[in-house]
Amino acid sequence: MKITILTVALFSVFSIQACEAEGNKTKKNTSCEKSCKHDEANSLDITLKSGKVIEIAFATIEGGKEAELSENYFPKILPLAAKYGGKMLGSFQVLAITGGEIQPQMVAIFEWPSVDAQKQLLADKKAQKLFSIRDAALTSIQLAYYEVEEDVTVSFQKDKTYEFFNAWLTPESKTALPEYFKQSEAPKLKYGPPKFVASLKPLINVPNESFILQPQMAGIVEWNNVATYYGLVADPDFKKASPLLEKSVRRLDMIQTRINMP
Repeated sequence: MKITILTVALFSVFSIQACEAEGNKTKKNTSCEKSCKHDEANSLDITLKSGKVIEIAFATIEGGKEAELSENYFPKILPLAAKYGGKMLGSFQVLAITGGEIQPQMVAIFEWPSVDAQKQLLADKKAQKLFSIRDAALTSIQLAYYEVEEDVTVSFQKDKTYEFFNAWLTPESKTALPEYFKQSEAPKLKYGPPKFVASLKPLINVPNESFILQPQMAGIVEWNNVATYYGLVADPDFKKASPLLEKSVRRLDMIQTRINMP
């Protein structure tokens, strides 16, 4: 599987630890301070900024390779990524896959000034020497690139579940999807309700590679927990609306996660 398009897509696994180590030295998380603030006990606030490229990585690392990455890859690649404006905003543990075609173990959010800035890191000779370490540790990787129309700050709570979804729409979605949202509103109230916390606009001008997801709609949804999701989909009233959703999408990836707290 070709994965050379990204250089830091998987540094999310240990970037929290790297940020924490930096914080121990400086009393401040210098790599995250401008984009995220956290209450150590309960939450992590992440700001998705307009005018930036938001990269989300869905990945799995081969068992036993974590130490190799944490010791020999991440400490060296993180400073190089920062040189080109790349920063990690947050990483997440996957709790359940509730739909779709990918099966990641972890999800991470990154910010870049532009797609070209990431390409500059790819061309960096020092970074290129590290790629073999990273590539040997990956068993799967899917990437997606987005933007937001205006700045949005999401307060990720440690006791909540966050669904990352990507949707590929059908022509019928123009009428069926609004009707689905209308009909599903009442049953959702019984299960939280789930809260749509971020709308992500997929970028169009990205490389046409098999490991790059190119959905037509994407976002982040907050749930009380995974059980709440399963309760909703089993609800008789929700089942009346669900055919409209099925009519609206030809593929719907839904990944339930929990934030990794610093």
